[in-house]
Amino acid sequence: MQVTVILFVFVAAVLGLIYIFQTVYLNDFYSSEKKSLLKNIANNVAETIALNESSDFDFEYGMSNEVCIRTVSNVDKYNNDCHCSLKDMNVDTINEIASQTIDAGGDKLFDQFVYISRRDGVRNDLYIYAKYLTVNEDVVLVMVSSMITPLDITISTIKSQYLVIVGIVIIMTLILAFLISRIILKPVKDMNSESKKLAKGQYDGSLVKTNSQEFDELNDTLIQANEDILAADTARKELIGNVSHDLRTPLTMIVGYGEMMKDIPEENNEENIDIIINEAKRLSALVDDMLMVSKLELGHLELNRKKINARTLLDNVFHQYEKYCESMNVDISLDMEEDFDFMADENRIEQVLYNFINNALNYNSKEDQKIIIGTKKNGDSYRIYVHDNGDGIAEDDKDKIWERYYKVDKEHKRPHIGSGIGLSLCRQILEVHEFNYGVDSSPGEYSEFYFDVHNI
Repeated sequence: MQVTVILFVFVAAVLGLIYIFQTVYLNDFYSSEKKSLLKNIANNVAETIALNESSDFDFEYGMSNEVCIRTVSNVDKYNNDCHCSLKDMNVDTINEIASQTIDAGGDKLFDQFVYISRRDGVRNDLYIYAKYLTVNEDVVLVMVSSMITPLDITISTIKSQYLVIVGIVIIMTLILAFLISRIILKPVKDMNSESKKLAKGQYDGSLVKTNSQEFDELNDTLIQANEDILAADTARKELIGNVSHDLRTPLTMIVGYGEMMKDIPEENNEENIDIIINEAKRLSALVDDMLMVSKLELGHLELNRKKINARTLLDNVFHQYEKYCESMNVDISLDMEEDFDFMADENRIEQVLYNFINNALNYNSKEDQKIIIGTKKNGDSYRIYVHDNGDGIAEDDKDKIWERYYKVDKEHKRPHIGSGIGLSLCRQILEVHEFNYGVDSSPGEYSEFYFDVHNI
């Protein structure tokens, strides 16, 4: 509706301007154009005479474009052979024009000049532009005139035509408004209705048919937005379920063992206390990791970059897991092909390596589990990696595993070690460091998580 109103206002404004300029100001434009034309012709004739450098002539130009041109030398001479509106102008009138022209500085426009023809007594309303010049001590008067044509009939005709034009334009505007409504407004209205469903979570991804490529692209964007929202909603639900599970399990064990120790005094032993402590640590690790992910996503995490030696870093990580892996019958080894130094936040990089190793421990179902922590040259950079002989990762899942709580088998599995959002945390830490990272894997054979750094 608003577009139609704007269209009618615009058309009305254009028609109004046309009416004003074609009727009210037509006489003014006509007079201005006539006077400008006479002045230009007079100047051109004067330049021609000046170039000839001779006043030995007395000639006239005939009618051309309703303009009459007459030149008179020595002023007092008069030529009866002139065949234009100035042909029977007497010497007294010419002398008067010459006198006023000289007084005006050499050129003058005579506006609304009234001249009664001495030959037939007909009244002539003229515009006359006169120019006075001297050539070889002789004087020359150049006169250019044009009849003032009454425009009343012309204006009346334009007004009549204008009414017809207005009628045609109104009809065409109505047709255009209808087409705009069908081609533009209806698809916009339909997409607006669908977008409201999207906001309420009721959008079904329906395709809105349009006749415009731009609207088709907008419609495709709306459908894609719906798919992204549905995916985000699914991920949110999975995240809530997984986090709830990981929070509930240690809480249940802490409460259960605490009540058991309270009700049964003989159960108040070191083993049960260790279980409560370990579950509390697991709960604390989950909360810490979630806070870390939140800080990384908000950009509030500050890195403490410093020079790190790769061998020293991996030795520390290896010794942290050596005893635990022995107790789990997991063969863990260190393979340092290259030693180098690089700049990074040591605590955060250790956290990445811990999560890589935890992932290898949690998702390896083989009896002869093996984990290798190592470094190797990779083009212009150096690669730090954690290799395992576990179940591997399918090609389609390699990019998705870095998402929070993404599960390849879609079944929630409580990790033996860590919080369950380790790879998501690794991704964000490595991206903040601007390190290249990824995973190489072959289903049923191995997985190798890595990141690349530059030697300093």
